[in-house]
Amino acid sequence: MKKNYYVLLLYFVLALFFWGLPMKFDFAGRINIGGDVAFYLWSLKWWPCAISHGLNPFLTKAFWAPFGPNLAWTTSCPSLALIMWPITALFGVVFSYNFVTLISLTLATYGIYLINKQLGLRELSSIFGALVFFFSSYVWGQLLGHLNLDIVFVVVFLCYLYVLRFKDLIGRKKYIVLFALLLAFQFGISNEIYATFIVFSFFAFAVLIILYVKEKDYRQKLIVTGLETTASIALSVVLLLPYIYYILHGFVSGSLNNNSLYVSDPLNYIIPTPITWLFGNMFLPISSKFSGNFAEEGAYLGLPLIFIIFSFTYIAFKNLKKQSKMYIFIVLFFLIAIIFSFGPYLRVLNHQIIPMPWIVFAKLPFLEQALPTRFTLYVDIIVSIICALWLEKTHYNIKFKFIIVFLAILFLIPNLNLYNGSEIKYPEFISSGTYKDYIKPNENVIVFPTYAIGGFQGPLWQQKTDFYFNLSQEIAGPVPKELRNDVTISWALYNLFYGETKPTLNPSSTFSFLNYLAKCNVSAILLPENFHNPIVEKLLDSLERKPISVGGVKLYQIDRNYLNTLIPKAKDTYLREAIDVFTTLFTSSQKFLSDGGDPSKLLPQYLEEQGYLAKSFGYKTGPAVNWTDNNGWIGQWGCPDGKGKCFGVGLLGDIDMLEPIIERYNSQSLQTFFPYPKPYDPSAAAGSGQLLMIFRAP
Repeated sequence: MKKNYYVLLLYFVLALFFWGLPMKFDFAGRINIGGDVAFYLWSLKWWPCAISHGLNPFLTKAFWAPFGPNLAWTTSCPSLALIMWPITALFGVVFSYNFVTLISLTLATYGIYLINKQLGLRELSSIFGALVFFFSSYVWGQLLGHLNLDIVFVVVFLCYLYVLRFKDLIGRKKYIVLFALLLAFQFGISNEIYATFIVFSFFAFAVLIILYVKEKDYRQKLIVTGLETTASIALSVVLLLPYIYYILHGFVSGSLNNNSLYVSDPLNYIIPTPITWLFGNMFLPISSKFSGNFAEEGAYLGLPLIFIIFSFTYIAFKNLKKQSKMYIFIVLFFLIAIIFSFGPYLRVLNHQIIPMPWIVFAKLPFLEQALPTRFTLYVDIIVSIICALWLEKTHYNIKFKFIIVFLAILFLIPNLNLYNGSEIKYPEFISSGTYKDYIKPNENVIVFPTYAIGGFQGPLWQQKTDFYFNLSQEIAGPVPKELRNDVTISWALYNLFYGETKPTLNPSSTFSFLNYLAKCNVSAILLPENFHNPIVEKLLDSLERKPISVGGVKLYQIDRNYLNTLIPKAKDTYLREAIDVFTTLFTSSQKFLSDGGDPSKLLPQYLEEQGYLAKSFGYKTGPAVNWTDNNGWIGQWGCPDGKGKCFGVGLLGDIDMLEPIIERYNSQSLQTFFPYPKPYDPSAAAGSGQLLMIFRAP
């Protein structure tokens, strides 16, 4: 088959325009920056740096120092980092990120064109089908900041290889080796897409076997190609054994993200989100109710594409003769991909409706990490093929066809305002090497603002220094086990460095912050000179030291001995506050129940709304509805003796802090747990956790 490379050039020019325009075509200095993007920039530098210095690139203390993450459980894209190594070394991480994005947009689109040509379609039809994929909502949604998910050219070329092999245009050995190499490369971009591609491949194979079960030649060809593909998968696993070792070494059970929340809303297939230029903002009142976020809501097809799909489906099922079975396969696979994209439960406007087939796979190891909304990648691949077939094989008036083609593309064009690149600048403190005068090599540093409060400077500054210092904060991945269960640092961990984005300040937060600094052996804290955050500034005031202003940053140098003198004072204040919190929750609950309050409504939010708790307490929502912002807990509880009504009051802390509370309230308590759910044993109590005391309602 003649390969028309002018088409490749066409797609590159399109990628250059649509990705370059919001970047002002400054690919070396501008990027659509955010916390996720900062980690990908960090990764592009990390893998070459670690390997060239003889370090283990998987296990590092470069962040979450001094404990460190397992990068096998992050989206660090080693395949991209290694293949872009020379580009990164010459032109920097920002250019490398933008360049690989342009290349992927170009190659993925060209790969769809090649598949369409192999299906015997003419030039115009093949170009149109590929353009549908270029502008697809999945691709442009992930381009908002998920490098590991928007680099999808490998998946497209895996499909192309399969078509070549099925048509005997490539030899067996060459197919198995190339397919395995591409699979292994894909694993190093996104092991999630690697896994889901294999799953969807086997579903495609099963559908084809069923359709062609009575056609001996086709059936045998399918079985042979299926076995060869299985051999390729096995070979890719062998190639990936070192990577897989580290995945198993740090195995994380349970989904890192909610795979029943990040699903496709069926309405999203016809209703755009703001990532789409046409009508995207107009439908915001509806699309804002989809579950997940706009980057992960890539199901949108638009009415012109839906018309194409329905009319093609009509043609496919109009007759069931042999020559239309491939059309039937395409339609069935399209439906499978859409149904699986709904996830384990069908969600409409964020309301869970009924279980869906993916529930069978949602709890399987590794597949539980896959987010069903990302299956729209496979929807868009098959839709791009449907569009090419529709343009060529249907018998509509040619003018009508071109109108539909124009509208189909128009309805998909992205809203480029969302992709405006920010100029990446480094403070003189970092760019000039001044940091070496204040920070020793491999010291542990915190850079504010952190990822949890909207920051991205930490990983950017660190990679710019060639990882001269370590970061004692999150930039990706799960919390190390050494930090996860320590309640004395939980406020700092989950409000400043990992989870929540609206922290409140009280004595327990100051104690937690100082404890975090001590536990992580932090030697310095850096802030951009123009950064202002009242809570962070108040916490830094607890260091009782003035910062140094140098080279565009504010620098707090932390002396460990001095820090050890601050922690006992903060703990005394924290202990007094803990007793006050528990006492307030206890007396407020008693008063509420004495006034005839419904025990089932004994929740912090309700008590605050009714005036039983001060607003300064704050409350959690969602699954943590019984918790206050200062680690208190209240709620209805069944009485141990089954008589009357009871309630529970709890608090997170260590045993030193909680023992005075236990002594004060032990005589009134029917049951005491610490750490919950274990019954409290004065002779064995140690460590930290949740204290829970059960009282009879007055």
